[in-house]
Amino acid sequence: MVIDFHAHLFNRDWLPEKFWSDLTARAVAVRRRSGQPADREEIAGNLSKVFSDPHGDVLTAEMQNAGIDYTIIMPLDLGLELGECPVDIEEKNRLIAEITRHHAGVIGAFFGIDPRRKDGVELFEKAVRQWGMKGLKLDPAAGYYPNDRIVYPFYEKACELGVPVLCHTGAAIPPFRNKYCDPIYLDDVTLDFPDLNVVAAHMGFGWWQQTAFLISKKTNLWSDISGWQTVASRDYGLFCRYLRDFLTIAGSDNVLFATDGPAFRLYGLNNRQWVDLIQNLPEKAPPGITFTTAEIDAILSKNAMRLIGKV
Repeated sequence: MVIDFHAHLFNRDWLPEKFWSDLTARAVAVRRRSGQPADREEIAGNLSKVFSDPHGDVLTAEMQNAGIDYTIIMPLDLGLELGECPVDIEEKNRLIAEITRHHAGVIGAFFGIDPRRKDGVELFEKAVRQWGMKGLKLDPAAGYYPNDRIVYPFYEKACELGVPVLCHTGAAIPPFRNKYCDPIYLDDVTLDFPDLNVVAAHMGFGWWQQTAFLISKKTNLWSDISGWQTVASRDYGLFCRYLRDFLTIAGSDNVLFATDGPAFRLYGLNNRQWVDLIQNLPEKAPPGITFTTAEIDAILSKNAMRLIGKV
């Protein structure tokens, strides 16, 4: 079984206009660096088409092709930083919850909100108790530190509800400020809430060693490997070395497979390639680097099922 613990649904009205313009600029820059044609208007139009998935049907087809059995959607709330969306955050989360009901047993979702929003804790509780959402998604890159006391009522509620929190860590694309994304700030959170399971997304990216050592000292800190497809596509050996070192330091019990899709339709490895790469590590790792089948099975699904229960 394969569980994608961290993915997204991107629809035009669900994200600020500045998000789309910055994503377009990034796609243009990537194409130009690789010597490909890069017409901004064409790319902007294509992005909307590529990412439009209002009912989750594109995602489920992609999952079937990739051999992914279950995916957890992580809604983004970037409105306070980039400008509000046509669809407000409550309605966006509600629509995503509807998608999970339509694709029950295949797609689940966390509740995503900026903790600075008024009445956010009440909405979080509603999302879990009434809509069936499985946890809380936070994105500090939108302008707050995860150990800011304004976030603590959400952690208290997550403990009460018995659900985990996934928090973005590591380098973020412009215009977000990376100072908010250092995983060290989760040290306070995991200490102040010892019964709360916290997932540091993306292995902390540039802070991956720090993330690994933090996990090695705790029982309630986890991480996912989403976003590392770009490294794997550029230098397979380097990715394997980093992942091996991460598992050696942190252990494999609190590490989760994830894709951070659908952004990697544009670059890096597609989901089929990413799943195959991870599944084949016990047989195809570079010389001198080894992964066990037990480690890979834990990462691909067993750890996720321990964290969120039966899917």
